[in-house]
Amino acid sequence: MIIVCPNFATINNQTIIVMKTKALFILLSVLFIIPINAMPHKRHRHKVNTKIINSHSKSIFRSPLFFNLTADEVDENLTITFQSALEEADITVTDKDGNVVVSEFKTSIYEGKTVSVPNSDSYPYLVEITSPRLDIEAEITSEDY
Repeated sequence: MIIVCPNFATINNQTIIVMKTKALFILLSVLFIIPINAMPHKRHRHKVNTKIINSHSKSIFRSPLFFNLTADEVDENLTITFQSALEEADITVTDKDGNVVVSEFKTSIYEGKTVSVPNSDSYPYLVEITSPRLDIEAEITSEDY
């Protein structure tokens, strides 16, 4: 003859429910704590302005060619991002003293291509782009200087 104690079954069920609740709480805590710890630190940004000074088209096309670039300074590094495409372009970036800080020859410029200038503190910068289709001069200035 087997005697079943009804109180024993309810105590085990309550223990199981409490253990499941604790496990769920630990899982949720981990899911919230890990993304907060993985957040990047706030970067030091400077306001940077770009302006195309001169643009000269070397040949005539059916559709006009618009060229644009943007610049952003994060943690003392200037990043120039091209918003247009050019083939076989020579890129030269010079600082305010006329020193060449970046020089790339016969490179393909595509939308989203970046050029980095480390330790950028010599504003204004002059960007010269020479290609078979287009010659461009742009100036990058900082509002902090």
